[in-house]
Amino acid sequence: MKQRLITGFFFVLGIVLLIASRLLSPIIFDLGIGVFAVIGAVEVARVFERGKRYLNIVMASIYPAILYLGVCIALSKGWNWLGYLGWYAGSLIVYYLLVVAVSYMLINKTREELRTKKIETTIHKYIIIKSLNTIGVCLYPTILFSMFFLINHLESFAIVSSNSLLLESNIDFMLLIAIFAVQILTDSLAMVVGSTFKGPKLCPIVSPKKTISGAIGGVIGGVIGSMVVFGFFFLNGPFKAMYVGLNLNVWYFLFFGFVGAVLCQCGDIFASYLKRKARVKDYGTFFPGHGGVMDRVDGLIWVATFALIFLFILA
Repeated sequence: MKQRLITGFFFVLGIVLLIASRLLSPIIFDLGIGVFAVIGAVEVARVFERGKRYLNIVMASIYPAILYLGVCIALSKGWNWLGYLGWYAGSLIVYYLLVVAVSYMLINKTREELRTKKIETTIHKYIIIKSLNTIGVCLYPTILFSMFFLINHLESFAIVSSNSLLLESNIDFMLLIAIFAVQILTDSLAMVVGSTFKGPKLCPIVSPKKTISGAIGGVIGGVIGSMVVFGFFFLNGPFKAMYVGLNLNVWYFLFFGFVGAVLCQCGDIFASYLKRKARVKDYGTFFPGHGGVMDRVDGLIWVATFALIFLFILA
């Protein structure tokens, strides 16, 4: 428990520093997210392999760089968010074809994989399935990680108009803080309430330690996190003007905290499902006492995705 608390403290400190790094340059934040995305992709790819869902781990781990290349091109060419979504779709198709091509170029190695892994199928079917599994990791978790790239460049991608009250108030900072606050308090209160009150299991087959009481505690935690952010920024002049100008009130933040907490826990359960299928306990050992990167951010990337959708609605 002591190690878990120490690691948790440094995780939160790292998040604070990562968000603060945007004051120096948004690129620092991009690179930080990119590193986590690469590690997360490798962790999920390894879990896939453990579950006998074979793939090209190297190419799965490179895809975050492909998405960030899209960010650089989009920023230099002045693309809006639709242009970057086009990069998502196009890069996935091209990348799939590239993974297939690499497998055929290394056909002797691919045949050796079939032999050593004792897979009874044709080499052509194996290549197709292996390539699809690789793209699966490109979708989860990499695409979800990339939502932070969009949030980090709201004006450049025209997600928020240049004359919007959202932009004038540096909504990107508030949104990032809200995302992390909801995730951290959801996970923390879910653990505290669940271990204190216990009770019926939430999903005993997929994640035996999760309880209904913990899930309720997690939702309360997410709402508290969102409300703390609301209260803190409401005291700041430009943000108060934004609240008034856009007719934002406490109900928006209650909704964001509630839905964000639910999605955070759904993301956690989905990640547990993948681990359960592969019969592994953790995604890795990056965070001592907590597991791998994906064990810490499995819910965070779902909250970030919801936050971006929520912002589209507001803007």
